[in-house]
Amino acid sequence: MRSLVLVGLLMAIDSAAWATDREPPPPASFRQRLDEDAIRKAVRDTLAEKPDNPRLHEADTLRANRYDIFARQVEDATVPDCLHADGLKRQPTFFLTGLLALPFVAVAKVRGKCQ
Repeated sequence: MRSLVLVGLLMAIDSAAWATDREPPPPASFRQRLDEDAIRKAVRDTLAEKPDNPRLHEADTLRANRYDIFARQVEDATVPDCLHADGLKRQPTFFLTGLLALPFVAVAKVRGKCQ
């Protein structure tokens, strides 16, 4: 992606320079070689920026290690407090929220779905 942006920027600068000079453009072979050299340089720069271990960054976003899975399972297994935000996570409220969900707090307490 960076190489495409770099090539596009170089071509825009090149065309702007030719528009102000009023000289005939060089032969196509010279211009093509200039573009190929720029592309080769851009590819080398992009490969130099490649991280040593690309899967390391993947683990940061997916968080699929066993400790995180265990922590999520423990959090799901704990019985929540009735008056906290997640107090009704095990009690269906039929899409009612706010003050309309107060009767369901009492029902969840009686059923043992919250503490």
